[in-house]
Amino acid sequence: MSILQELEAAKKAKEVADKRVEELIKKAKDEGLAEIRRIVEDLELTAKDLLKLVPSEPQKTRRARKPAAYWYQHPTDPDLVWKGAGPKPAWFKELNEEAQQACKIVAG
Repeated sequence: MSILQELEAAKKAKEVADKRVEELIKKAKDEGLAEIRRIVEDLELTAKDLLKLVPSEPQKTRRARKPAAYWYQHPTDPDLVWKGAGPKPAWFKELNEEAQQACKIVAG
């Protein structure tokens, strides 16, 4: 038997096996549903009872952004305050790193 003939035979065997697997899965599902129906009738369960089995999806909520621990106040103009969120203001960018740290104040 050549390799191509062997390959064709294997493909046919696989098709037969796949069909058998599908048949067995369908039969197992049917038997499982019949058993579930019997239990539902025996225990007089309602649809509301069965809904408890369905996992509820968690509600998607927006996470609140953690507030900045520090705000930054302009060294000479106390009305200019950057709350540490969003883009840095021009006045803050103009300060050197040491001056930026010097204008740090506790938030709130």
